[in-house]
Amino acid sequence: METLRLVLVFLHLVGFSALLGGFLRQMQLRTMLIGRPVVVAAVAQFVTGALLMWVRGSMDMSISDQKMAVKAGLDLAILLLAVVGARIRPPWAFYGIGALAAVTTGVAVFWT
Repeated sequence: METLRLVLVFLHLVGFSALLGGFLRQMQLRTMLIGRPVVVAAVAQFVTGALLMWVRGSMDMSISDQKMAVKAGLDLAILLLAVVGARIRPPWAFYGIGALAAVTTGVAVFWT
């Protein structure tokens, strides 16, 4: 189970880096479009985060329910913005993804 948890943590971090990297690359190109990699990364973040909560619970590891609820809500909001932004391409969705990715990172790092 520990190996599964570590693999999920790795995939969660890869999803985050793809999400933020895709956002920053689009900012650099000044296109402000949400591409398929950002949508895939948002899905990866949401799914791996949910699986991590399940694995930690099954291993009797401590879980902050409030923190996980906030992170799940932020990940779901990012996922919805990514899907909407990829289809109808409003600029607010693009900036919302970047802002929520930064907030999610802050919650993960500073909320102990």
